[in-house]
Amino acid sequence: MPNVNAHTQNIDQTVWKLVCRQSLTAAVFMSFGLFIHSELSAADVLVLKGGGRLQGQFLVPPADNDLVYRFRTTDGIELTISKSEIEEIEQKGSPESFEEYEAKRSAMPDTVDGNLALARWCAENKMLNQRKAHYERVLELDPENVTARRALGFKKMIDGEWRTSDEEMEDQGKVQYKGRWVSIQEKELLEKQAEEKIQTRKLTGSIKKWVKMLGTAKEETALAELENLRDPKAVTGLLEAYKSEKKRPGVQKIIIKCLGRIGTETSISALLEIAVDDPIEELRLTALDNLKPNAGPGVTEYFISRLSPKRSTHPQINYAGHALGELNDPSAVPALIQALETTHKFQVVTGSQNGQTTAGMGRSSTGGSGTGFSMGSSVQVISQKKTNPEVLEALKKITKVNFMYDQARWIEWYQTQNGGAGASLRRE
Repeated sequence: MPNVNAHTQNIDQTVWKLVCRQSLTAAVFMSFGLFIHSELSAADVLVLKGGGRLQGQFLVPPADNDLVYRFRTTDGIELTISKSEIEEIEQKGSPESFEEYEAKRSAMPDTVDGNLALARWCAENKMLNQRKAHYERVLELDPENVTARRALGFKKMIDGEWRTSDEEMEDQGKVQYKGRWVSIQEKELLEKQAEEKIQTRKLTGSIKKWVKMLGTAKEETALAELENLRDPKAVTGLLEAYKSEKKRPGVQKIIIKCLGRIGTETSISALLEIAVDDPIEELRLTALDNLKPNAGPGVTEYFISRLSPKRSTHPQINYAGHALGELNDPSAVPALIQALETTHKFQVVTGSQNGQTTAGMGRSSTGGSGTGFSMGSSVQVISQKKTNPEVLEALKKITKVNFMYDQARWIEWYQTQNGGAGASLRRE
């Protein structure tokens, strides 16, 4: 338990410094004819372990067992601060409050009841350090005092011992990490992830710099740096650069090759999307070329999933079909047969002016177009079947046969090649 006399001396010194500082500040402002708002002198101060200080107000009154504090600075910025980052809290209290406290402390009998009464008064006046000191003094006088124990965050365990929430967590082998209790293993993982985020941000900054150098006198240096990238943490920066360089397809092409060389799950996923979704053919084909060294079941499955009109536009289905043909994976044949012809839905907008009925063109959510006709102003949804030439080309390339768009013959052929009914395909 802390020494009460030493603690009181610290309080006296803190009060004296606070009053002197406030008096000096007031004198400076008054010399300019300005007025200091009383709330400023009554602000809470958080002394940070890193050496900084924050002045403001608690949004929620702090409790001893809090792991984080909600705080508003004098500039109006709201923060959530981990208790582990705070060295000390200097409580809110006007000079008048401190004077009243000193008077009460001098008159208070150093008994359990006297310290409890003054602790409650300190709580009401937001003098939290002083409140804590008086509850601690109560425990020096009466170690089993329930009121003081609970006020200081203690709980009585089954074995009859008093424990704080922190001690209870420590007994479970847990440690604090950024304001919450975690296992040692989780802390190590979180620290590793935090470090990886820092390294990712640094690498992203470097990639941004190198990309800007492309097309300048420093291009050769930038290309060398980009071509040497193998760190999986580079993917984030490369994708950001790809999105920001839409006006420079040549740069995007370089980035695609970087993603291919890294070859992680994240970079491959990015290449898959580019191979189907990018509007520029050269970029789609470059992405596909860089996918081939990493081709596997997952790559084939992605392109198969993009054969559906629920996920892709009519052009995108053909891009996916072309990709499957390039991969030359026989496992894609059933899906390709199903996708020879797909049905797409379109919104058709019709309108009426001066009683005249008009028909309009609309576009579907999948990017196609169609026509419709209705009385009055309305929006219609129509369905339209479309053949997919690139899907047919993929089938021809993989199977070495050609039944054009005759889905029934394709199904019959596939059943014959793969054991009859057991390999039957359902026609959509």
